[in-house]
Order: sequence, then C-alpha cells, then structure tokens
Amino acid sequence: MQDVFRGRKTELRILDKKYKNPGFVMTVLYGRRRIGKTKLINKFIHDHDCRSISFTAVERGETELLSMMTESVLNALSPELVGTISFNSFENLFEYIGSKAEKERLIFFIDEYPYLAKQCPYIQSVLQKVIDTKWKNGNLFFIICGSLVSFMKDEVLAESAPLHGRSDLELKLRPFNYLETAEFLNNYTNEEKAICYGLTNGVAKYIEQFDTCNSLEDNIIEQFYSIGGYFSEEQIKTVITNEKQNPALYNSIISAVATGHTKNSEIASYVGVDDVTYPLKVLVKAELLEKRVAKKPYYILNDSMIEFWFRYVNRATSLINADNGASYYYSSVKDHLHDFMGKIFEKMAKEYLMSHAGQDNLPILTDISDYQDTVLDENKKQKQIEIDLLGKNGNKILLVGECKFKNSPFDKAEYDKLMDKIKYIPANNPLICIFSLGGFSDYVSENAIGCKLITLDDMY
Repeated sequence: MQDVFRGRKTELRILDKKYKNPGFVMTVLYGRRRIGKTKLINKFIHDHDCRSISFTAVERGETELLSMMTESVLNALSPELVGTISFNSFENLFEYIGSKAEKERLIFFIDEYPYLAKQCPYIQSVLQKVIDTKWKNGNLFFIICGSLVSFMKDEVLAESAPLHGRSDLELKLRPFNYLETAEFLNNYTNEEKAICYGLTNGVAKYIEQFDTCNSLEDNIIEQFYSIGGYFSEEQIKTVITNEKQNPALYNSIISAVATGHTKNSEIASYVGVDDVTYPLKVLVKAELLEKRVAKKPYYILNDSMIEFWFRYVNRATSLINADNGASYYYSSVKDHLHDFMGKIFEKMAKEYLMSHAGQDNLPILTDISDYQDTVLDENKKQKQIEIDLLGKNGNKILLVGECKFKNSPFDKAEYDKLMDKIKYIPANNPLICIFSLGGFSDYVSENAIGCKLITLDDMY
C-alpha cells in the first residue's frame, strides 16, 4: 500500500511553532507503540529545510550504541569523516553536535530513547549537563521520543528526573479519533469505518493493515484469523508485555477484563492470584487499563483492538494455526460484531460531543462518562440504573446520552426505558442525546421533543 501521511495536523502545527522559536528547543514526544510517533517526526523533519540527525536506540551494549550514534551523527553532519574518527564518550559526541548547531538550526532526534537510557543510566545526567552548558546558547532542536509510556513519565518528565524542566514541549501522541481513522478508509461505508475504528483502536499502524480494495470481512479474516495475519499472538504479546516482568500474569489480567471480569476481586479470582493490586497499577500506568471510580471501582480496557483479540480471537488460536480460522469467525464472531461495537460507539459519541461542544445547540462539557447507580423506584424496590453518557460542566449535569449500535431503528420501547431511567438522574432538565446506527422509528422521531437524535451518518 502507498505510504501516505495522514492526520496529525495539530501536532505538526505545534512542532512548527516551536521550531520557529530561536535558540535551543527541546521536545519530549511519547505514546504507545505503532501510534505513529516516528512517522510524525519524519514528516516534521521532511517539511523543514535544515540538516537533521536521526538515531533510533536499540537494545545493545553501551559501546555499540555510542558507535551507532556516532555513525548517524557523522553521516548527517560530516560524511567525509565516517570511519576516520570516533568519540570516546556520549558527552564528547553531544558537544560535537552542539558545536555544529552554534551557527545553524539542526534537528537531533533520538527515537526509542528508553532503550538508550536503560542501557546507559548516566545518559540523563550527561544530557542535563550538556543542555545547561553547551546546547542552551545554540540552535539545536532536540527531540527525544519513546514508546515505554511509564518510563517516559517517570524517568523523563517527573520532577525528580534529571531532564525535568529542560523541555519546551511535552507532546503525548494519542490514537486517532473515529473521524481521523476514517481518512484511511475512503472506500468503506460509515458503518464499516466505525467497525474498523473499533478493531484498530485508532492506531495508525493497525489501520494501515486494512486494504479497502478488499471487503471489511475479508480484511478481518486475513488480519485476525489467518496464519501470517498482522494481529497475531506475538503482536499482542508485544503490545501488552512491553514493560512487564511477568507476561503470563498480565496477559491473564487483560483477558479477565476483556471478558467482563472488571472488579479487583473478580480479576484476582479469574487469574488465580490473591492480590492483583500491583499489576493493575502497572497496567493503568501503562495506559492499557483505565480505573473507573464508582461505589465499587472497576477497570476497563483502553485498547479496543486488544479487547477484541481476547474476546474473539484468543480462543481460536489452534484453529488459526490449522489454517481454519475463518470457520471460527463465521460461527462465533460475525454475528457479535455489533455487540462488541457497543462501547466503541459510546466512545465515538463522546468524541462527537466534545468536538461539537458549543455548536449545534450542544452544551460545553468538561467531562463525559458512563453512569451506574442503584436507586429506589416508586415501590421502594432497588433499581439498577445505567446511563451510557453523562455529560458535565464541573459538577453540573448538562447532558444524558444513549447509544445503540444496531441496524434496527431506535424504537418506542427503548425510548420509554431511557426516559424512565432519566427520572433518577440528579439533574435539572438535561439535554437528551440519542445516537443510533439504525436511525429512529417514526414514534421516536415524532415524540422525542427536545431530544437530539443523531445517526451514524450525522456523526461523519
């Protein structure tokens, strides 16, 4: 497939603005694997007419890393010296870069920085020293980038880190939203684009695996349920165990949450461990899980691709290896895609409401979450209330939303059930928004006075 750069207009604009500032500039860019960090920086470098050094750290020894970086630096700045000179320390190499940046703007990009910092722990202090003494008066545009999110937070951005306070820009790269994801999928219907968003979590590398010259179904089978498919067990392990010491335990925890075991005690029981507090903290810190605060706190997966894999692919591994994964898809997955999309559709609705805040008579919201509570009904009996979307500005509830990702219209029974639940919400006349893939029945269209009725096509 043709390698085309899409999206990231905001990030490029921010980087360009910093680039235009005179003098030394340091940028810290981080985000999970496959999200497009390197491609973003390569595009940024391509768009600017100056010399640049790009070095990607790997898991090698200190001597080899110094040699590899030296070669990258000399190839960019003094190719005639390659193979003729060497540097005995990173500090000397950094000083050489600084001397070249005294009279011209240079870009120095270190990719996968955590691998360098873990192998050479002193590198942080060396960079601190050279920034403060050699680089600060020059014209270097310095970028460090990393996929190990917890490391970047704790060892680079934290107040206790040697480089704290040196960066002019800290940029966290997030997955694409559903509209940005759609830019990769021009030949698909809006429903197919939405399903692709759910299957890829908006991660650039994952979206690129879907060839829109082929049907969505063929792509799912090819990439998830076939030998050699991109979303293999090894790929999943790479995503999950990237920062973990006990891969089997973390895999089991992810599997537990993906299959509906969301509370601490339920997860511990599922994985057969007495206490999962620490690994849950690690997974939250790595942003694979999100802890939702409620009367009984629970966990959700932040990556819908991982959730799909553990719910609908994991058990098919033997069939896939026998080159018969398609049979599992047709028998056990195809009819459940819309069920899987339920939570993703809620996420899409949140993105829609945030991007349209203050427009089309939608309120300005500072937070949108789901809502669960147990109340007493008219007969003083306990009643469980679950709301898909609760939109607030501060502590004031301004919006209540319902989302249905099914092909049939949102009908009278569903509308009446929603209105009954809203009676128990502690809000004064909130705006009611209903998002529906299949549109709305005549009854709802005629009687949902004051409600905003939003179809999937409206969202695109």
